[in-house]
Amino acid sequence: MVFFSGRIGTAGIIISICCLWLSSRFGKEFDVKTVREVVEKMTRENYLKSRRDPTTFNKTEIEAVLINWFAEDLELEKSGLTREATFR
Repeated sequence: MVFFSGRIGTAGIIISICCLWLSSRFGKEFDVKTVREVVEKMTRENYLKSRRDPTTFNKTEIEAVLINWFAEDLELEKSGLTREATFR
């Protein structure tokens, strides 16, 4: 637009610069790099919401989700997080 109408083109450039500045200031970055990490994080944080029927859960699947959740959020070793270790 700069070539056809200087005022409209200049206004567009200024608006673009303002929007880029606002997006860099208030934008967020993903801390995951792959789709698998996104799925694992979503499952870990919203397990029941990610189920087809939120009133049910898989006992073997929930154990793995809980182990990963405690290991990631509390920075514990996965080898120490077993069913036997919790009932000593």
